[in-house]
Amino acid sequence: MSVQGKYEWVIVDGIGPFFRGYEKRRINWSKIPLAELPVDGAGADRYWAGVCEDMVEFVGRVRAHGYTAVTLDDVAHLVSREGHGDGLSLRVSRLQLEMRRVIGIIKEAGLKVLMTSDVIPMTENQRRGFAGDREAMSKYFKDLLGEFLESFPEVDGVVLRLGEGDGKDVKGDIANELFIKTAAEANVLMGDLLELFDYHERYLICRTWTVGAYPVGDLIWHRKRIQRLLSGITSSYFILSLKYGESDFFRYLPLNQAFHETSVAKVVEFQSRREYEGAGEYPSFIGWQVEAYARQLESAENLVGFSVWVQTGGWHAFRRRSYMGKGSYWVELNSVVTVLVMQHGMRVDEALTKCYGSIKFDAVKQFLELSEEVIMKGLYVEEFAQQKWFFRRVRIPPLLHVYWDSIFFQHPMKKVMKHFVHNKQGAVEQGYAVLENFDRMEQLAQKIGWGTEDVCFMRDTFAMIALSREYLFMPFDQALKDRVMKAKREYKLKYPRSVRPRYRVKTNFDRMAVSHEKLRLLQRVFLRKKRGYRFIDHLLTLYLLGMVYRLFHKRYEKSLPKFARKSAMGIDAVLK
Repeated sequence: MSVQGKYEWVIVDGIGPFFRGYEKRRINWSKIPLAELPVDGAGADRYWAGVCEDMVEFVGRVRAHGYTAVTLDDVAHLVSREGHGDGLSLRVSRLQLEMRRVIGIIKEAGLKVLMTSDVIPMTENQRRGFAGDREAMSKYFKDLLGEFLESFPEVDGVVLRLGEGDGKDVKGDIANELFIKTAAEANVLMGDLLELFDYHERYLICRTWTVGAYPVGDLIWHRKRIQRLLSGITSSYFILSLKYGESDFFRYLPLNQAFHETSVAKVVEFQSRREYEGAGEYPSFIGWQVEAYARQLESAENLVGFSVWVQTGGWHAFRRRSYMGKGSYWVELNSVVTVLVMQHGMRVDEALTKCYGSIKFDAVKQFLELSEEVIMKGLYVEEFAQQKWFFRRVRIPPLLHVYWDSIFFQHPMKKVMKHFVHNKQGAVEQGYAVLENFDRMEQLAQKIGWGTEDVCFMRDTFAMIALSREYLFMPFDQALKDRVMKAKREYKLKYPRSVRPRYRVKTNFDRMAVSHEKLRLLQRVFLRKKRGYRFIDHLLTLYLLGMVYRLFHKRYEKSLPKFARKSAMGIDAVLK
């Protein structure tokens, strides 16, 4: 495939090679685990030789699909700083050496390299030394980036993530502080940094993704917040990076209107390895979704490209590495179709014909349409997914009862979902109805030559998800509990972790004593349908609620689901 096309920036994440031999049962796929990689001895030599071997394959395959740039992690682990200590200095020194080799492989293939950074990374000693002096911290961060740009002239730019830090499970000497609290602070920082990037003629790509922490936490959707961030920015080396929707990489989301309301250079982010939809373990085709967004983006001013996450995102056990070895067929199909649609202006039908030829086209399209229906109606509860709710600074995800690699059979989730879904019988019936698609999907997969292993896994998983809907929306009794526990045992036996990563089936039938009337009151007070804040939000949810949580969270923390407490940044980040 020719790399020539509509956009200069066609970006793919290159973290996959660094997870070679990574043995954790449940993996944090948010970034390369740089603090855990081997840096000493023969084992480290073998590991890094393997990373380079994998990167050669990765780069060759993504370049053939039309990508022009690769992102790697991260700036802070590639710059030596005073006070790092012997252990961290050794790690940084080895990472500098090895990352130069990796960057060289990418550049030799004719691709650009972008390095990521959160705002801002520090050691504990640095944090104590700054003692909250924000001016000194800003200067430190600018110096850090300046030293990086001087040391790595072969890198084409830096991707900054403003509103999210490391997950609670991330270990190591360097941790990321949520430094930016307001759009005004972000604007000052961008202006200051752009002097540096303009001087070095390198690109600064600012991601608007935030998790709701602090007033800047609504940057992804709040029009005035984005305008404040961009005020006075005219640099030709600045690019704004926006996810396609107002939340994370889910379905049922309208296009983020910031694409039409800003004039700076922009890229749109897609995710082909669907972190909430099986992470490449089964077909979750996004071609039609991308096509719909592409048509709407035709009128967006100054769109200069797009990025596709083929590995990054999510906390789960699924471990296929895209574009290496067997990889993930479904991720790579999403990836190449996204490039064909966005970069070459193809319709999905044209893209599929280019990939499979006219002889297989009908079978491929029918298979993908059937699997699309399974995702849209069997994974998402359609009635709930179509609702728009905001809590504080975040849009409530359209998918709750299945999250990352977990299917929830838990009473608090039952209470919440029953409250928001009125056609309960219809939701249950729809969940079971899509299971009828799998016989035909299996036949088509065999005809196309794809094999049926992933389709069978998808069928068994979605049968469990359909049962979870029955639990969520139907009256609960001992017979239903017995069916759930029997299905859970059979699913675990059929897919032992030693053979294939699978979903975790989380059961907790302890009742939560909250009436429908109380839930309705909580909904009216804390949730809203419109983006704009109400008076009660300014008074209660944005300020007092966070204060109350910080005072009493230890008393009630264990009542929250473990994934909300322990994964990503935890629920407390949303309440800052």
